[in-house]
Amino acid sequence: MTPYYNHAGITIYHADCRDILPHLEPVDLVLTDPPYNCGKDYGAYRDNLPLEEYQNFMSEVVRLCRKAAKNQFWVAPRYQMRFFITLLSDAHLIVIPRGARGPLRGGGWTDQFETALAVGKPSFPDLDLWNGIRLKGEGYYFHEETYGHPGYTPYPIMARAAKLLSIESICDPFCGTGTALIAAKQLGRKAVGIEIELKYCEIAVQRLAQEVLDL
Repeated sequence: MTPYYNHAGITIYHADCRDILPHLEPVDLVLTDPPYNCGKDYGAYRDNLPLEEYQNFMSEVVRLCRKAAKNQFWVAPRYQMRFFITLLSDAHLIVIPRGARGPLRGGGWTDQFETALAVGKPSFPDLDLWNGIRLKGEGYYFHEETYGHPGYTPYPIMARAAKLLSIESICDPFCGTGTALIAAKQLGRKAVGIEIELKYCEIAVQRLAQEVLDL
């Protein structure tokens, strides 16, 4: 359990999350956008397992996450939606609007929303819940290959979930290039990220080294 990175309350492990999660101290929130077995090439992990193997893998991860945190927030389960709704049987389905950018390419359509599953007992007091956190130059758009990652998650979605569902600590077992960790840093939360691909750990560390902006 030697961290790849450990500074100012943010820790990153370069490892398989199943090897690290059982040894972590409990956190307020597991906040993650995991692989959804949709064929993306993450480098160390190829996201095209046989369905039964994928289900066994994610079932084990969810079991460990349930032990590690009071709340969970899983972003973008539009992939394998039926499986995740069954696996997270007490989840709340959340649809987060995202505006279109510029003219629709080729006269076609673009995704206008992000879906997420919140597990636990979060409170959603009003429609302004997701207002008020934004990082300069970044919106809700789903950017393929942003920061060199094939499944980048927009910062505002991670930041708003972190603000709502955590008090002190966050864990992202599939932290990629560190967006959830950036949100934790912005909010003054402790955080643990786990990432199996070394190059994404390196990018996450580079991003964490940047100045924290005022919310």
